[in-house]
Amino acid sequence: MRKPFTPHRKLPKNCIPESYPLPPTPYPLPPTPMTQIELHNIVKTYPRQALPAAAEVSLHVASGTLVAMLGPSGSGKSTLLKLIAGVELPDNGDIRLDGQSVLDVPAHKRGAVLMFQKAYLFPFLSVAENIAFGLKVQGVSQATQHAEVRRMLELVELPGCERKRPAQLSGGEQQRVALARALVIQPRVLLLDEPFSSLDPTVRQTLQEAVRRIQRERGITTLLVTHDRSEALAMADQVALLDRGELLACAPPQRLFARPPTRRAARLMGVTTFLRGELAGGQLRTGLGTLTVCTEGVPPGQATYAIRPEHLRLGGAPGPNTLPARILSQTFRGEQHEYQAQVGDATIRVWAFQPLDAPIGAQVFVQFPPEHLFAVDDDEPEGRHKHA
Repeated sequence: MRKPFTPHRKLPKNCIPESYPLPPTPYPLPPTPMTQIELHNIVKTYPRQALPAAAEVSLHVASGTLVAMLGPSGSGKSTLLKLIAGVELPDNGDIRLDGQSVLDVPAHKRGAVLMFQKAYLFPFLSVAENIAFGLKVQGVSQATQHAEVRRMLELVELPGCERKRPAQLSGGEQQRVALARALVIQPRVLLLDEPFSSLDPTVRQTLQEAVRRIQRERGITTLLVTHDRSEALAMADQVALLDRGELLACAPPQRLFARPPTRRAARLMGVTTFLRGELAGGQLRTGLGTLTVCTEGVPPGQATYAIRPEHLRLGGAPGPNTLPARILSQTFRGEQHEYQAQVGDATIRVWAFQPLDAPIGAQVFVQFPPEHLFAVDDDEPEGRHKHA
């Protein structure tokens, strides 16, 4: 029979993965505490980088919620996680957990656990020993360790894998073990830095659902970094949009998807068509033509409206709120057909569930339903206005 892991088995120096800060308080712990996170005007810059990684970012994460930080590479998402975890310090601003500043609190005492794209499991330890590692550091009894390992394996749906080594697990299973190792010490805050990005789509979705279920059951305040819009929308209570170190918006996913407040936020939400013109009497006069729009809350004068590609409609005949167009390309994407169409001197993208009976180069009409046109604050330079 294989010997259990005991303290006299020495670990190599520097063997603790950077993704695994030591637990903050002695075991046993009460149920996971509800912890709120507050970022106040956080500024972080790096040498030889033109733009700041964080430019006066203020964000509130309510206790027990999951907030997804969505944005392109280099937008500052991972930097914010490191600042919250205490791996790095901000140049300016404050970070508070439950109203208390933690700027002077070392990383291992903040109660935050980081999970990365890679699981960072100890290859020479079994699954059970990997999960129990934090408890062992805390001096928890072996009986309690065994009970907690079994409980965690049930939680992440890997019962019976105690004796396996990481090399015997799939990528998704390794991430489940990493999640169990993070949760067993009952952290105040769970920080996820694209933990699903290297997994195949089926495993990714399964693990997303598992993390969301566990997060809700245990009420762990969680921040998820992702560049995958569908992942953010599916998992989050709130989605925070970041770009070039700036926080553009933070709102529930359904609201942010339907009505992003600015042009840059709309792009991150998949909006590709923007119309800028003079608004008067419910009409938007643009260089492409005049369209009827909803003007509630929008003052007359220069205005920018947006519309999602799935809300545009292609047809062979003119109608209400239509503009003439020419089909440039068609791409079949499984559930939908994607068209590129030229309207005046602009190129727009249209998604259709049924193919249009018209060849490439055909003259058609694009309809802009007024109920789907919404105003946005224009926060982009003029050079990006023509092409989505």
